Amino acid sequence: MARYQDIYAQLADLDIEGEENGEFVLEDGVEEEINKYELCLVGRFLTEKNINNGAMKTKMADVWKPAMGISIKEIEMGFYLFQFYHREDLQWVLNGGPWSFDNAILVVDVIPSGEEPLKVPLWHLNFWIQIHDLPTGFMFEAVGKQLGNFFGEFLLYDDKNNTSIWRECMRIKVCLDVRKPLKRKKKITRKNGSEFVVSCKYERLGEFCFSCGLISHTERFCRRYLDKRVDGPKEWGSWLRAPPRRGLSQARSKWLREEGDVDWESKFGRSDDTRVLRKGWSKIQEMR
Repeated sequence: MARYQDIYAQLADLDIEGEENGEFVLEDGVEEEINKYELCLVGRFLTEKNINNGAMKTKMADVWKPAMGISIKEIEMGFYLFQFYHREDLQWVLNGGPWSFDNAILVVDVIPSGEEPLKVPLWHLNFWIQIHDLPTGFMFEAVGKQLGNFFGEFLLYDDKNNTSIWRECMRIKVCLDVRKPLKRKKKITRKNGSEFVVSCKYERLGEFCFSCGLISHTERFCRRYLDKRVDGPKEWGSWLRAPPRRGLSQARSKWLREEGDVDWESKFGRSDDTRVLRKGWSKIQEMR
């Protein structure tokens, strides 16, 4: 009997909750130092449609062409883990885009060390946008930064777009929050009080809603559209999509010459000797 009394006394003195919640520090060297997701991106497609995983994997691999290959796995419905095998391949995909499959835009991001893929917020996309209808005197980077921070968050100014004598638009890279509607235009006031309006076009813009301006769905799944809260003309439309910058299906004519291409003549046999002969022939024609 005394033995059982001793046991009951010991149990009474135990503070299980206190021991469980007490400080417990791991010794140095036992934590995982390597980020197992270092060469991975997590992503999701902005669509309400079902994704054909087999077709998507083939399409994305063909588009990205990673030199060391890629593995793609659906870790939860609608969320994908893209595993690369070289940092250059991962960085190329991360810097490019926006990417899409079946017109559904893909949001991807890196996975910080110690973080789980499904906990990474996937709300931001980097887009190249074109600013149209800017007067010539406003085609410089300082203006681009201000406009970039209006249409999204300014990231980069394309100074190579300024090499031509005539520029159709300004080109800047911005970060967009996919939870907000696409911005379409901006009225700007000069110092003298006069005003003008610039319009924005988005490069490689996939499907989006013409009723609310969000790129997370189309009208088919838009609550605003389904509730018939949209009257009159749509405020968004396909005109927000910038046309492709290069005609991939058209071969470039050898007779087209870029401004400043001083080597064009030599590329096509227009050497100095050829120019001399041409000048000589012109003089003969004048004498006639």
